[in-house]
Amino acid sequence: MKVANHTFPHPIMNNNLPQRVPLSALTTLQVGGSAAVWQVTTESELKEAITYAEQQGLGWRVLGGGSNVLAPDEGVRDLVLNLKLAEQQVTKTDDHVLLTVEAGATLDEVIQQTVEQGWWGLENLSHIPGTVGATPIQNVGAYGVEAKDVIASVRVFDPNDQSVSEWSVADCQFGYRTSAFKRPENAHRIVTAVTYKLATAAHPKLTYRDLAEAFPHGTTDQAAIRSAIIEIRSRKFPDWHTVGTAGSFFKNPIIPLEQFQTLQATYPDLPGFPVAKDTYKVPLGYILDKILGLRGVSEGAVGTYEGQALVIINHGGATAAEITAFAERITTAVKDETGIAVEWEVTRW
Repeated sequence: MKVANHTFPHPIMNNNLPQRVPLSALTTLQVGGSAAVWQVTTESELKEAITYAEQQGLGWRVLGGGSNVLAPDEGVRDLVLNLKLAEQQVTKTDDHVLLTVEAGATLDEVIQQTVEQGWWGLENLSHIPGTVGATPIQNVGAYGVEAKDVIASVRVFDPNDQSVSEWSVADCQFGYRTSAFKRPENAHRIVTAVTYKLATAAHPKLTYRDLAEAFPHGTTDQAAIRSAIIEIRSRKFPDWHTVGTAGSFFKNPIIPLEQFQTLQATYPDLPGFPVAKDTYKVPLGYILDKILGLRGVSEGAVGTYEGQALVIINHGGATAAEITAFAERITTAVKDETGIAVEWEVTRW
C-alpha cells in the first residue's frame, strides 16, 4: 500500500462538538439507545474528533449510513463518528473514469450520478442503502457485481500514527461480504474515500437471473438496467426510509460440495452455485422460505419480510434484544434442519 502525502482541501471545524442522540435515529433498523455523536465532514475533523475522544477518556467507533448496524438498547459510551464527508474527484482517460468519492457520500446517489454520466460499473448496486465507505469494508454486492469488481483503491486513515494510505485491491483482501477491514488488526483503521474505476463504454452485466429475465435480448441502456434493479429490489426488500430494516440480515452460506449434495438428496430443488473448488453458495432465503416456512412470520414487533425471508424487519417499537433473539432462533432452526451454521451480515454493536 502507498502512503499518500496529500489531503482533501477542507477546513477544520472547531465548533462541531458531539451531541447526544438516539442511535435509533441513525440506523435503518431503527433501534438503539443514545450515544454522543460527532458528525464528521472532513478528514481534518476526523482527526480532531478522535483526539477529543482520547482527551475525554472515551473509545470511538465509526458509523456511516447505519444500514448494516444493530445498535444496543442501552446505547454506547464510545464517541460515535458519523461520517458525512462527501467530496468527489474525477480523473478521465480515453476508456475509463477514476471516480474518487469520500466515505460519507450516499451510495445510491453516487450511482445515480454515474448512470447520468454514462460511467459503467456501479449500476448493478443500485438502490442499496448506506454510504460509499461501506462498499470496500463489506465488499458490497448484488446482481452479479461486487464492489471489488470496480474498486481501484481505498483511502485509509490510521489514527495510531495519523497516516493516510492508499490501499490496493490486493491490500483489501476481498472475500464474500468481507475484506481486510473486518479483521481485528485493522479495526482501528477508517475508510475515508474510495476510488472506483468505471468504464466509459457500455459494459452491461446481465447474467443474474432476474436481470436476464428482464432483458432476454440484452441491452446497453444503462438507465433501464438501473430502473430494473430498483424495481426488482423494491419487490424483494422493504423501503428502508419507512420500514425498520437492514436489508439482508444473514449471509448466504458457502458450504462444502459434499454437504450440498447431501442436502440436495433430501431437498432436490435446493439451488446452489459453485464459488470455488468443492464449495457451493446456497441461497439462505430458499432455506428459510421453502424448507422452514419462515417468510413473512413475526414474533411481536419483529419478523421476516413477506417478500424475502432473508430480511428481518422492525414493525415498530422492537428492541435490539428482541431482534437478536429472533435472529438467533432463525440460525438455530437452520442449523437443526440442515447442519448449516449461518452468519449475520449485520454488524452487532
